[in-house]
Amino acid sequence: MQKLTYGKRKMKNNFDINDFNDSEVWDLICEGRTKGVFQLESNLGKHWAKEVAPRNIIELAATISLIRPGTLKAKDEKTKKSMTQLYAFRKAGNTDYPVEYLHESLEPILKETYGVLVYQEQSMKIAQQLAGFNLKEADDLRKAIGKKKADLMEEIKKKFVKGTQEQGTVSQKAAEEIFSWIEKSSRYAFNKSHAVAYAINAYWSAYCKTHRLKRFYKTYLNRSDKKPKSEIEIKQLIMDAKSAGIEVYPPRLSRLQTDFELDDNKNLIYFGLRHVKGVGTKECEKIETLEDVSEYSWMDCITKVIHPLKINKRAAIAMISVGAFSGKNNKESRRKMLYEFDSWKQLSAREQSAIVENQKEPSTRSKTLADAVGVLIENTKINSRRMETVINVQNSLKNPFYDLEDHAVSIATQEAKLLGCSLTCSKVDDAQVATDYCEDVAKGLKKKKISLAVVINSIRVVKTRNGKNPGQEMAFLSVEDNSGELESVTIFPETYAEYKNVLLEENTVMLFCEPSKKEKGSVIVNKAMQI
Repeated sequence: MQKLTYGKRKMKNNFDINDFNDSEVWDLICEGRTKGVFQLESNLGKHWAKEVAPRNIIELAATISLIRPGTLKAKDEKTKKSMTQLYAFRKAGNTDYPVEYLHESLEPILKETYGVLVYQEQSMKIAQQLAGFNLKEADDLRKAIGKKKADLMEEIKKKFVKGTQEQGTVSQKAAEEIFSWIEKSSRYAFNKSHAVAYAINAYWSAYCKTHRLKRFYKTYLNRSDKKPKSEIEIKQLIMDAKSAGIEVYPPRLSRLQTDFELDDNKNLIYFGLRHVKGVGTKECEKIETLEDVSEYSWMDCITKVIHPLKINKRAAIAMISVGAFSGKNNKESRRKMLYEFDSWKQLSAREQSAIVENQKEPSTRSKTLADAVGVLIENTKINSRRMETVINVQNSLKNPFYDLEDHAVSIATQEAKLLGCSLTCSKVDDAQVATDYCEDVAKGLKKKKISLAVVINSIRVVKTRNGKNPGQEMAFLSVEDNSGELESVTIFPETYAEYKNVLLEENTVMLFCEPSKKEKGSVIVNKAMQI
């Protein structure tokens, strides 16, 4: 099979839809690198993909079935572990949780799932083999469990117990125990045929992520608006892409496209305009009519894009704020462009049109908006009632009311608001106090002392159940810097009590940590301070 070089990866040129034996794909799943992978993209999916470590379609189908809420909540009475955890322990060969069956007759049916009842079909098969149920009766059992009707369940139970006695398979006591177990376990069981179909789709999805990485992210980012919380989805996908060595850049003059697009020569994806908050479909359609604008200056952007296309104010501000008008010949700060756009909007439509016409002629063409307004005053008859306003606009352009330099905090804040996450820089870039980065820590940085300058994305506060003082509050953080996201940050009760006033969502903080001994890529916070 021919191989194509794709970054540092080897990409298969042909895809055999029936081949489920790609070790790289299974490695990706077992390592929990499953953001964007069908059914396994959530934090829950990533966690249990690592815990269960499936290496074939049947095991993957079981994994997908076992991460449903019901199965996670269903407890084994003996071990007090969830059915999901019990399956993972037994599959891994944990001797503290040996594979056991209520009755030896159940082994052939449940061996595949390590004694855990995972599928509805298993319940039906037990009823057929032990109680002599036909297919209709077995399906009635499945339906009755799902509907949770006590009178119907009692009727089927009697039929089940009677059937086992007529078949001579198990004692009446064992039959009653098995039926009770089926009733509790199957309440949360999945349809196996459905699970296998899901597993096949999940494998294909993981295959694409393994061997078609850039196209994988491009496709999923463009479909992010189909998710209920699209901004969160975009952010998570971008952070995941960064961890895989693929950068996502904001829109640029050279890349003013509606959708996320690949840079074929680099590991780059450019942000799509329709995913920028404030830039609607109509504005995107206008932008699509443009030919090459990569050489445009800021004045060109005003007079050849914003004005003639009638880009609405909200969309123009959004595009400026995320750097969409920045390019080779436009090195102006975003803050300055926003300031000058506001000045431009103070001019009347007639005055704006006059400036546009002046820019077409070499003799009256200006490099700056301040100069363009000056030419307007000299060459255009302006209503006396408007003259004072126009002169004030010119003066404010020549002598701005405030600093027009860009700062990391303002850029990061605007990008986070309009793109879902900051791409150009991080809020902590100006701090320059950290010695370490989230990306390195997530990969297992080996240092006794770790310092991170981060933005807190989320915080989950829980109360301890055990220890010296049960009932105390501790916290788990998800944080980020410009290198990526770190999802596993632990703060124990004593530390949290001391620093809880600064440990707030969206706060920019300095964290002094030590690596967790239990989990790679996790840290424990010893000290925190506001930046």
